[in-house]
Amino acid sequence: MNSNYINEIHCIVHSNKTTLIKKTMKYAVVTIEWLAQHGLLAIPTMRKSKDGSKVILHEEYLSPYRDEEFPRYYFDSPELNALLSGDEWSWTEEEQPEGSAEFIQMAAAQNLLNVTRAGIQTMSLTDNEALKVKSMYPYWNEFISKSLTTGMKVQYNDKLYRVRQNIAVVLENQPPSINTAALYEEINETAAGTKDDPIPYNNNMALEEGKYYSQDGVIYKCTRSTGQAVYNSLKDLVGIYVEVAA
Repeated sequence: MNSNYINEIHCIVHSNKTTLIKKTMKYAVVTIEWLAQHGLLAIPTMRKSKDGSKVILHEEYLSPYRDEEFPRYYFDSPELNALLSGDEWSWTEEEQPEGSAEFIQMAAAQNLLNVTRAGIQTMSLTDNEALKVKSMYPYWNEFISKSLTTGMKVQYNDKLYRVRQNIAVVLENQPPSINTAALYEEINETAAGTKDDPIPYNNNMALEEGKYYSQDGVIYKCTRSTGQAVYNSLKDLVGIYVEVAA
């Protein structure tokens, strides 16, 4: 058989295969906020909307999240072409983003950081997880003369606090401390509360009967639940709520 004819057949087969792959490829639209919530980073190679709030990803990139709903489009479909040529996704020559690839990558990282910080209060992180990303939470002094709502987390003096009740106006002279324990609760790393893994006591904590707590190198066992936060040192609560562990 003529070699040119064979090559022509191979080209046709390859071309048809490539066309088929392209037609079956799907793309999905997700928001930058969604990426942040799933620990993913928007990189320069991703097609972004003009306002930077959305990206288009190949569907395979989202394979671990198949159960979630995304707008999906076939490659070269009229719907995808219409989306990309619309005002939300296309730039005029004057609107094209400027800067090196490194700058664009840093700008994307900065945008992701801002979005993460803006949405972190709505994330369902455990206390231990929140402590590991403590720097992402806002500082308490950013809310002076503003309001805080129950459950929000803020940084103060290199510690992380949870707001215990709605605060209509945050006062400058009432920062998180033992004196404002009714308003703020310090978040500490969770321990098992056993003798081998006692809970570090921070003078602003409710004690639970049967659990072990440590302070100043001494381990105490709670003999009676306090029902609410107590502020005394554990040594002063011996015989009332705790006993020194044997």
